[in-house]
Amino acid sequence: MIAFLIQQVLVITTVALAFYLSNIILSIDDIKEAMSGKSYLESQYFKDQLINKIYSANQFMDYQKDFEVAGEYNGNKEVTISQFLNDNSEMSQFSETQIYSLQDLVDWSQGQIEMISLYEALTDYLYGTNNIEATSKPATVMDADADEIDSDESLTADYKTFSDNMKSLGIAVTSDMLQIEVPKENYLTTKTSLIDYCLENDDFSEIEKISMEMQEALNNIAEEYTFYNQYAAYFKSVDSSNFKIYIQDYKGDILFNNCVGDNTNYEEYFNNNISCGIIYNATTNEFSFTNFIIDDVYSNVDLFKIPDQVNYIYAVGIDSRYLHSDEFSVANYNYDHNRDSIIVLVVSMLIILICFIYLVAVSGRSDKDEEIHLNGFDKIKTEIGAGIGIVIGAGILGFFPINSLNNRLSTQVLVIGVMGLESMLFTLEFLSLTKRIKAGQLWKNSILYMIIKWSRIFFRYRKVTTKIVILYSAFLIITLGLLDIVFSDGSFFMLLVWFVFVGVVGIILLREAVARQRIMNGIEKITSGDLDNKIDVTDLKGSNQLLAQAINNIGEGLHNAVDASMRNERLKTDLITNVSHDIKTPLTSIINYVDLIKRENIEDEKIKGYVDILDKKSQRLKNLTEDLVEASKISSGNIKLEMTKINFVELINQTEGEFSEKFGAKGLQVIKTIPEDSVSINADGRRIWRVVENLYNNIAKYAMENSRVYIDLKADKDQVVFSVKNISEHPLNINADELTERFIRGDVSRSTEGSGLGLSIAKNLTNLQKGTFEIYLDGDLFRVTITFPRVV
Repeated sequence: MIAFLIQQVLVITTVALAFYLSNIILSIDDIKEAMSGKSYLESQYFKDQLINKIYSANQFMDYQKDFEVAGEYNGNKEVTISQFLNDNSEMSQFSETQIYSLQDLVDWSQGQIEMISLYEALTDYLYGTNNIEATSKPATVMDADADEIDSDESLTADYKTFSDNMKSLGIAVTSDMLQIEVPKENYLTTKTSLIDYCLENDDFSEIEKISMEMQEALNNIAEEYTFYNQYAAYFKSVDSSNFKIYIQDYKGDILFNNCVGDNTNYEEYFNNNISCGIIYNATTNEFSFTNFIIDDVYSNVDLFKIPDQVNYIYAVGIDSRYLHSDEFSVANYNYDHNRDSIIVLVVSMLIILICFIYLVAVSGRSDKDEEIHLNGFDKIKTEIGAGIGIVIGAGILGFFPINSLNNRLSTQVLVIGVMGLESMLFTLEFLSLTKRIKAGQLWKNSILYMIIKWSRIFFRYRKVTTKIVILYSAFLIITLGLLDIVFSDGSFFMLLVWFVFVGVVGIILLREAVARQRIMNGIEKITSGDLDNKIDVTDLKGSNQLLAQAINNIGEGLHNAVDASMRNERLKTDLITNVSHDIKTPLTSIINYVDLIKRENIEDEKIKGYVDILDKKSQRLKNLTEDLVEASKISSGNIKLEMTKINFVELINQTEGEFSEKFGAKGLQVIKTIPEDSVSINADGRRIWRVVENLYNNIAKYAMENSRVYIDLKADKDQVVFSVKNISEHPLNINADELTERFIRGDVSRSTEGSGLGLSIAKNLTNLQKGTFEIYLDGDLFRVTITFPRVV
């Protein structure tokens, strides 16, 4: 999470730095150049900036020809439309000959150019300011009622009528010409108007061409006039620019000069004041430079060519004192002061990359385990998750006003926020994708995988699925067909048919649901232990009947298997009981006679040893016989419990006392943690004693010598938890559950006494007394935990 936050903060920082550096750093090459130690005047960025400014100066000189007289703007200058056309090779006679006032065209170009049809222009001309009498006015669209011009046909007919009337007046104009749009002449030529010109020449054939030329010229004038004013404020003022330009013809006349003073000795001025300049001698076609060479000018020599001039001097450069604030002074300051910002930018990008790699590596991981953890979004279908990210990202970019970007602070803050949000979404989407790949869910949790999986299931069970698809398709077709008839014809009979059809389908589905529920009820009874239950198959049909019969057969088979298992278990119990009884009678005699022999005064030590062995083995055989009988009774359920309130604390203390000698013989140190007050449970006294005794016996037999044994008893208001823990003498390479099975011993070598029944008996007795018995193994660590409900 910390790495993610660091990455997002650095992303915002990087975007902010990129905006800050955007005025001078445009590419990777610019960054390398800035970091190489070059000054601003040595940089490629400056060279490009200077060449662009020379291009702008040349463009300004072209504008001067259009807008100035004797070096000053003159609105009274007479101009033609042709001067402002992009291509005047095939212009109309009107554009080439008709004279306008420059200021009129400039004023006309500022704003929306109003266009009207030739019909409207002629109507205004004839009946507005012309001398033709109003009584001769023809039938026009202006006279028609609104109902008469509702269609294109009536409009065309009126144009034709107007055209015919014009012909009667000697004006040759067709109905098609009347629909041509022409600029509304807010400003006229010095001699005539467009309509006057066409009437005088009795020719309206070029009216459309003239209209297009006038529109083009006015649009160009609006654009050129705007640039002219901008350039004039920059190039013509001595105190507004560090960019200096000086042009002198072969006669010595100054064509352009924004340097201080007359500066007829331009070479001295440039050598003394211009740190980086270019002087082009058009007579010799040679370049000279101040301080260092700008190689790029050789590939841009046409920049220094001036039309209509052959022998001239073109000198241009930058005053590196930067006495004035302009784009060059700002760029120089930024260039020299942004190296540290560039370093921060590069380091930030590297840290972003490192954080991103780290996030990819740890995504889905947890300190608790080695599993890959997926959150709620990661569990959404892959295509849906990707679609959500794309929709949100596209929505943000769609809301973002890309077309209105500028360098204002508000716009930059908006861009930084949007880029930060987009980065966060991209990172979260990519990390989700990474976690899906790690967890193997990218494909398995996709919609395409689900479709393929269900297609395979459909094909595998095609015998059933095909039938369902056909029936469902038929239902849809019939339903939609009936509804279409009902809604199109409004037939009550067909509506009734539709209700009957849907009702029949509903009844069939209900019968199917009832049959399935009956089968489910039968399955639930069988799983709960009622193996005698049989599902009634009388009313069932088809696959439901076959399924119910199969379940009945399964229940009957389980019933027979359980009966057989119970009979076998009873036989085994009877066998163990009978054998134990048969063994117990002679064993009792053996134990008694051994006891009698031990009482005799036997002096032979060898015979004493034999007697001791007989005593131990007979006692072990007795214990084994008792354990077998106990285990048999427990497994067959042939045991009766007398549940009473037992003080568990007292029971533990008593058991510890009885086993203190055995524990001491093996050097076992008991560390006991039990409450001082009594803690009671509900149990059979003799059986709970057997449980605890078996646990202590297990410790005495299998615990490592000279080790610690931990006895703990904890109690709360609901339950009592008793646990014993020790270190085993032998490695416990066995599952914990297997230790509670009969005849299973942790001592694989069987070098110690024991029957393998102690833990099994303890667990079964605990369960019979409504307790829980759990074994935990971890290497040599052995722990048993017993839990009983507490009795107050």
